[in-house]
Amino acid sequence: MRKTLVLVGLILAGIGSLPLSSYATPTIVTDLVFIENRPIDDIFGVSGLTLSLDVAAPDTGGSGALTGPGAKTQATSSNASFPFAQPVTIPANSFFGLQGVEFTSLLLLTGGVADFPKVTGTYNFTVTNTTAQSVSDTGHNLDKPEVIPLPTGLHTNNFSTTPVFSFTDPNPTPGIAGLARAYDFFIHDGITNDVIFDFSVATGAFSPIPSFTVPNGLLLPGHPYFLRAASVDRDLTEPVTSIHPRLENRSDEFLAFTPVPEPSTLLLLGSGLVALTGLAWRRHRRK
Repeated sequence: MRKTLVLVGLILAGIGSLPLSSYATPTIVTDLVFIENRPIDDIFGVSGLTLSLDVAAPDTGGSGALTGPGAKTQATSSNASFPFAQPVTIPANSFFGLQGVEFTSLLLLTGGVADFPKVTGTYNFTVTNTTAQSVSDTGHNLDKPEVIPLPTGLHTNNFSTTPVFSFTDPNPTPGIAGLARAYDFFIHDGITNDVIFDFSVATGAFSPIPSFTVPNGLLLPGHPYFLRAASVDRDLTEPVTSIHPRLENRSDEFLAFTPVPEPSTLLLLGSGLVALTGLAWRRHRRK
């Protein structure tokens, strides 16, 4: 009997020492700090120069483990002149989610370029899940802020579901040594504004030219979308890592786009209408 009680006690003690949740510590897969120039017609209602803080993190407990009660994502700047309250709480981004849960904070720089010296430096990101497990990472050094002009001339070569989307960079040469200009492309659902495609995430790299072919299978005829053009500055003086893509500056512009049925679909539709018209005519003659 005594051996049984001892064994039960050991089992209970072992159970008590186990973690309360099977969640693993969250993992930061990407963190970004960059200056962003956003247009007047921004579909999210944020225009002008912003400091963009962005973190993508998965958790084995699912998105709820990172967005439920007790979970939080925050960032702290190394700059003593940082003009916002710290730590900055970064909310979950409902219109992203291509790499797990994505958290985004857009801090408007009301002083414009005069605020650049106040936001340079490094940022420490901490992601905490609902069971108080945390992971931290220090982002790249934001030390080459500049204003990239907004993309212009956004257009597609046709209104199919796989058009070529192109735009123009008014000044493709960065004004600061060590930066290199490249381009990115997003597709937003025109009703929810959710991102359904990001070229750099899908391919693992930015494009060297501002021209993209929309992949097959993404767009539906008659459904509204926004095609988003992005000009980006990468800091070539920093090492390449998957967590820190070296993004220093970005500018964005949007093009509303609704694809129409493909010509073959229209032909089938037309043939069907002709057949129905003929059938109706024959029935009318019989009467």
